[in-house]
Amino acid sequence: MEWLQKILSNAVYGADGKLDVEATMKKVNEEAPKHIIPKEQYNGKVKELETANKTIGDLKKNNADNEELQKTIKTHEGTIKQLKADHEKEIKGMKIDAAINKALADNNAKHAELLAGKIDREKLIVSDDGTVSGLDEQMKGLKESYKDLFNPVLSGRNPANPDGGGSGVTAFDTLVQNADSMTAEEVAVQFAAMAKE
Repeated sequence: MEWLQKILSNAVYGADGKLDVEATMKKVNEEAPKHIIPKEQYNGKVKELETANKTIGDLKKNNADNEELQKTIKTHEGTIKQLKADHEKEIKGMKIDAAINKALADNNAKHAELLAGKIDREKLIVSDDGTVSGLDEQMKGLKESYKDLFNPVLSGRNPANPDGGGSGVTAFDTLVQNADSMTAEEVAVQFAAMAKE
């Protein structure tokens, strides 16, 4: 408050030795705005400071929650990533199982579950379209190593009367049963067909 001391030390005194209050107050009022903040402005700044401190406190609290939220999100992202990887692995395993079972069935395996355990799954590759490669080579090796665990593929010509159903009914028996509903020409065609057999 040096400015006030300077004014008071240079104060004007009247002939009676008393301080000239009016002149001194005029000087104080002239200098005060340069050195003193008005009460309204001061109160406004105090209010702004209080608001700023409250905002900082809220931000700190919100950031603390935000950190927890970020940790939770990261944990869930990790869980989702792991679940996705597990799901993809499970789907791949199911595709490999299906391909192995089909290959064993197509090759007439007697004990498919036993032979399925002999296949090296690590060597099988599942492509994007779901096909499994590397299985044919392993099946070939299994058929060579475990011949007795595969039923032989039967080959030969078809039986003479495949439509008879194996019930012992011959073409002649069928002709006799249906002769009443056939014309003479149809009966003759049937006889000619039987003569060729």
